[in-house]
Amino acid sequence: MKRTGNLYRSLAHGVTMVELLVAMALGLFLVGVMGTIFLGSKSTFQAQNHVSRLQESARFTVDTLSGDLRMSGFRGCRGVGASTPLTNLLNTPTGFLYNFGLGIWASHHNGSAWAPALDAALSSPALSPVPHLAGDVLTVRRTVGPGWALTAEMASDTAALNVTPTARITSRDLLLVSDCVGSAVFQATNATPGLDGSIEHSASVTATPGVSVSSLGRAYLQDALVFRLATVTYYLAPSARTGKTSQRALWSHTTPVYDGTPQPQELVTGVEAFRVTLGLDSNADGAADAYVDPASVTDWTQVVTVQTELLLASTEDNITSSAQPYTFAGATVTPTDRRLRTVVSTTTQVRNALR
Repeated sequence: MKRTGNLYRSLAHGVTMVELLVAMALGLFLVGVMGTIFLGSKSTFQAQNHVSRLQESARFTVDTLSGDLRMSGFRGCRGVGASTPLTNLLNTPTGFLYNFGLGIWASHHNGSAWAPALDAALSSPALSPVPHLAGDVLTVRRTVGPGWALTAEMASDTAALNVTPTARITSRDLLLVSDCVGSAVFQATNATPGLDGSIEHSASVTATPGVSVSSLGRAYLQDALVFRLATVTYYLAPSARTGKTSQRALWSHTTPVYDGTPQPQELVTGVEAFRVTLGLDSNADGAADAYVDPASVTDWTQVVTVQTELLLASTEDNITSSAQPYTFAGATVTPTDRRLRTVVSTTTQVRNALR
C-alpha cells in the first residue's frame, strides 16, 4: 500500500514553467496565424466588394449614357439628313430645354470658364455643375419610350391626333409626330390627351412653353407615330449620398419629368472625372472626320458620334496596398490616396445622324 501511494504521489505533479511557456507560445502563434488569415480575408473581401461595385457602376453608367445618346436627335424614319427640316412649333424653339432640332450639346471647363457658356437652365442652383477641368456637361435631347401610331388620319392640320388610349401621355407633355415625310414638335394642350386617345395642340391654350400655332404644317396619316420628348443633362456635382462635398458623383437632370422622379438625380457616386469628345462630320459623308472637345464645335448639326470617358473611384480610401496609377484623357496620374479606380469609355453613334 505504501508503494502504491508513493506511485500515485509521483504521478500527480503540476505543469512546469517551461511547459506553460511553450503552450503560451504555441497559442499566441496560432492566434497570430488566425488573425493574419482573418485580416487578409477581410482585405480581400473589401477589395472584391469595391471591384464589384465599380464594375456595376461602370455597366450602369455606360448603359445609361449609350441608351440616351443612341436616341439623341431621333426624328423617325425621315432622319436628320433629310431635306425636310424638323418643324418645332413650341413658342421657344431655340430655348435650351426645347431646341429639339439639335440632339447633342456639351460644354467643357477650361479652368476659368465654361466653353460654350452654360445656359441659365444649367447654371441654376438646382444643378450647379462642378467647374472642373475633367468635369464636362453633356445634354441629350431625345424621344422617351415607344411611339404611338395614329388610329386615324388627321381631318386637317389643326385637328387632334388620335391614338390608342394610354395613361402615359398627359397634359403639357412635349411630343413629336413623325413619318417618312417629315416631323413636328408640339405640346399636348388638352386636359387628358392620353386617356381620351385624342391629343390637341391649340395655340390659344396657355402653357409652358406652349405652341406658337395650332397647325402641324400638314395633316398626318395613320403611318405617323407620336413620341414623348425630353431633355437630359449629365454633369458632375458633389455627392448628396455620402455627405462629403469633396466626393463627386454623376448627376442627371431631365425635363419634363414623366415618371415623377425628383430632379436632379444622383446616378453614380464616386465619379471623379467626366470627359466628352465629339465626332464631327464636316463633309457630309456620314462618318466622323475629327474628334474635338465641346469648345471647338461651331456647328452642332455635324455631331455624328459622341465619346464619353469617366473615372470612377471607390467611395472609401485605403482599399489598395499602394497608390494605383491610372490613365485618363491620355494622361497618366498617380494619386495620393489608396482608392480603387477604373476608367470606362464608350463611343456612341447619334441616332439619325447618318445620311
